[in-house]
Amino acid sequence: MVQEPTAGTNTAQAATGLPRKAGISLRQVLWGLVLAISLPIILVAAGGFYSGYRAEQQAVDQRMQETARALSLLLDREIDKSVLAMRVLSRSPTLAGGDYESFYKGVKDAGFTAPFWIALFEPNGRTIFNTRVPYGVRLPDSNRMDALRQVQETREPHISNLYTGSLTGQRLITIDVPVVINETVAYILTLAITPEAFQNIIRDQRIVDGWNAAVLDRGKRIVARSRAPERFVGQPASANVQEALAASSEGILQSVTLDGIAVRTYFSQSPAYGWSFVISIPTSELAQSIQRSLFWLMILAAVVLGGLILAALLARAIARPVDQLVAAAQALGRREEVSGPDTTQVLEFDTIRTALAEASADIRTHEQDREDVLAQMAESEARLRLALNAGHFGSWEFTPETGTFITSATCRANFGRSRDEPFTYADLVLSIHPDDRAMQAEAVAQAIAANTDLHVEYRAIWPDESEHWIRVSGRTRIGANGQMSMVGVSQEITERKLADERQALLLRELNHRVKNTLATVQSVASLTRRSTQNTDPEAWNAFMDRLHGLAKTHDLLTTTHWQGALLEDVLKNELDPYQDVMRQRIRLKGPRINLQPSAVLALGLAIHEMATNAVKYGSLSVPDGRVHVMWALTTGSAPPSLLVEWVESGGPPVKKPERQGFGMKLIQRGLAQQLGGEIKLDFAPAGIRCVITFPIETMVTDSDEADETRQRYAS
Repeated sequence: MVQEPTAGTNTAQAATGLPRKAGISLRQVLWGLVLAISLPIILVAAGGFYSGYRAEQQAVDQRMQETARALSLLLDREIDKSVLAMRVLSRSPTLAGGDYESFYKGVKDAGFTAPFWIALFEPNGRTIFNTRVPYGVRLPDSNRMDALRQVQETREPHISNLYTGSLTGQRLITIDVPVVINETVAYILTLAITPEAFQNIIRDQRIVDGWNAAVLDRGKRIVARSRAPERFVGQPASANVQEALAASSEGILQSVTLDGIAVRTYFSQSPAYGWSFVISIPTSELAQSIQRSLFWLMILAAVVLGGLILAALLARAIARPVDQLVAAAQALGRREEVSGPDTTQVLEFDTIRTALAEASADIRTHEQDREDVLAQMAESEARLRLALNAGHFGSWEFTPETGTFITSATCRANFGRSRDEPFTYADLVLSIHPDDRAMQAEAVAQAIAANTDLHVEYRAIWPDESEHWIRVSGRTRIGANGQMSMVGVSQEITERKLADERQALLLRELNHRVKNTLATVQSVASLTRRSTQNTDPEAWNAFMDRLHGLAKTHDLLTTTHWQGALLEDVLKNELDPYQDVMRQRIRLKGPRINLQPSAVLALGLAIHEMATNAVKYGSLSVPDGRVHVMWALTTGSAPPSLLVEWVESGGPPVKKPERQGFGMKLIQRGLAQQLGGEIKLDFAPAGIRCVITFPIETMVTDSDEADETRQRYAS
């Protein structure tokens, strides 16, 4: 409880210069707010009336939906009656005996009166009789052969959609029933119904004036309608109704009738025959049924408006002193003097305003000192930030006792984190490569234990799974509170590490490839020397040609930075000098295969020897000669192999040599020793056929590419 100030209190306020007593208390203002809070109760009542309105509307919807469902079932029953009657007639003994005239009289006496008539057809469409005309009148054949054929095939009754008869010009619905005699459809009995029969069904329902009821066939075409049937029977239903029937067998929708009246439509599709019954109520009539609810809602709206006016007046009484306090608080925030009226007219608010004024006076006395300190700190921080940014260093501080880990934006960026992303010491440890965590932990522990500087390099895994090298330096210190912490900087050195690794890799690769090349030259020289001892006068030229071919293969590898080469490119490199303009003399066929550098050198020498032999003695020594080179990956062998086939044709007759030539020795030594390959030669008279087989692992650089190629091309 707040006690009223006494006279002594007033005297004390005057002596101290405090504002005079407020004229209204906060309690009185709150009592006014209680009255304003009562307004939601009125709104709840309004919600109740609205719920009643919704319940009434739902009741109408449910009742009309059930009516539409019942009438759609009535359609099924009416059609079932006609189908049943036609089934009974189809079993007539006179019809089975072929006495058409007696059957005609029996049908006429069956009670089918206008708008019904019955016709009898043979399955081929010939009309036997039609009760619409006297018996014996010759009638044209039926033009509904599709319907008759369907009844004959299914032996089930067929109900058509609404259509216009070709003979009568009337709109009709037909029911076709098969007449089965001796397990054969001998005749088809057809009942023709005019839309008037369905108009009678609608009339029997006594649809309310102003409402609209309609019967739709399976094709969503109007068969009968309560309003203006002469205008709309035969027309398709509105697009909204057709879409709704296509989506659901029954439901409710807002639509516009074909005569332009806004309605709420209820529809239901019969389960047996797919016909639909639609009832539409003008929305204007629905609105009249809820006028009472709308009237009370308007009364409630007026009450609510009065409550809002009252609340606004009370809010104004509260807002004025609150605005004054807000102005005082904003002045305090701007470090300005608190000014304004001496009183807010509310006792409690005056007390708050006095406290704000005193706080403003105290703040101004310390403002200048604070600004000086901030300026010095800002200058020092700017110098530090400039130095760190210049070296791409990130700063950090770690307190082992509390686990506190403070990092700069650059430090977080070194570990793949964004500027504002949280980054704890546990996150740091988890981001270190598992193989480097023990080394990092030992270095930190040793620096803390020995009070020495920390210098460590390790790999960090970024959130995107990429790997980066980080260099960390730090130093321990003791804070003012006696706690020991470690401060330092971090720097990403991935590029430097990668450069070092690339340099070492290039040196090792260069040494390896020079050794391989020298070994190949040594092998060629050794074989050439033996050939010279065998009095081969062309040995020196052959040796130079082979070195030239080896140089061309080196050039091919140089263009790919010694990452290998395509098998097709290796073949073209050796065979293009002998190719014709139309590129028909030498044909190459096979999948895309990338070879290892060692395989490129060995295979290049082999193809050089084959081409040289073909130019001197084989198919390339004559204008009409041809060379066909094919290759494929095979899976029948273990391990899988690369098969290259060289076939010559159109050259001089081939004779098997008496001794193995130098070129064959060079091919077999290079392929067998370097790649584990196997060569098979067939000296057929039509042309040499050479099959070379290599294990895939000694040839192909990309195993995934080899698997894919093998699946596509291997036999």
